[in-house]
Amino acid sequence: MANFTDTNMKRDLRSITKEQLEAEVSDAGFERFRARQIFRSVHKNKVKEIGKIHGLPKDIKEFLNTGYQIKIPHVLQTSVSGKYETFKYLLNMGGTKNGNRIETVLINEGRRNTVCVSTQVGCNVGCEFCATGKMGFSKNLSAGDIVSQVYTVCDQTGLDPTNLVFMGMGEPFLNYSNTISSLKILTDPEGLAVSSRRITISTVGFKGRIKKFADDISSEKNYQIRNVKLALSLHSTDRGLREALIPTSKVNELSAIYDELIYFYRKTGNKVTFEYIVFPGLNDTDKDVARIEKISRMVPSNVNVIPFHPINFKLSEPISYLNSFSDKQNSLSKKNINNFIAALRDRRVVVNLRKSSGEDINAACGQLAAIEKIK
Repeated sequence: MANFTDTNMKRDLRSITKEQLEAEVSDAGFERFRARQIFRSVHKNKVKEIGKIHGLPKDIKEFLNTGYQIKIPHVLQTSVSGKYETFKYLLNMGGTKNGNRIETVLINEGRRNTVCVSTQVGCNVGCEFCATGKMGFSKNLSAGDIVSQVYTVCDQTGLDPTNLVFMGMGEPFLNYSNTISSLKILTDPEGLAVSSRRITISTVGFKGRIKKFADDISSEKNYQIRNVKLALSLHSTDRGLREALIPTSKVNELSAIYDELIYFYRKTGNKVTFEYIVFPGLNDTDKDVARIEKISRMVPSNVNVIPFHPINFKLSEPISYLNSFSDKQNSLSKKNINNFIAALRDRRVVVNLRKSSGEDINAACGQLAAIEKIK
């Protein structure tokens, strides 16, 4: 069931999958093909008003106007990187409350346009290194709120995305049903038709959720999303350190998460990515390299090494030393990262250094906090 808006009980057409819409239109006594007509208008043509949906009889428009609407986010601010082709959009998803503010990022790399979408306002997890986690949690975004971020980027830039990453604000698996619905909407051939091979979902890992995700995207009814990729925010292979960095890992032990990753690969055949922020001297030791090599052999996978990006929040142990990192220390950090990558490659681990696109506008990994920049 799609979420209701803050202001009334009308349902957002952008939140409803084609199958759901077909059922609702049919139950109201109209032909099912009308649902596909409505869906194409909303998701392929991106119409913003029910009255702009062409070719509908008057009685169907009256039906839609009575119980439905099309929610359009308000762009509060656009930030443009001076170093990269990266754009950050501060959006109000409806109403006037600050609690409805989220950030969405576009990384433009020529033929590759990646939209980084948010799934929550704030985050439940509270990772020590993440600005969103420091904000706390306000609410889950609806499926329509998630897909509307992509449509807003299309409107603002005239570009259609080639890739989508669910790596913005929030934990996708703590807003599971809306995340799945948004995937089905975004990949629908009568909508934006993004290939599921070009979509990645990032999670810190929750018992039962990775396995459920594998089952759901493998089911016959969800064939459109069967190739969605999974990324695990790993950041440490040491249990104690990971629990200090990611509080929810205290009840979601790595051993259980590893078992679910194996299940995910066997069920889907989809490669797994391990995301790894390097904290110099803390999680880049020889022991870390050896453990990463071991887990990378569990399933076909790659490791994305990510530099730590400064955030506008005070850090606590065990990474409080980063609060006063100097330019000289940052240079040493880059050297440490290169050495860490070289050590992994020596062990034949497939590893990539992820670029810090948008760090200068607080749009890089871990920096999103929905804070309006004072002009």
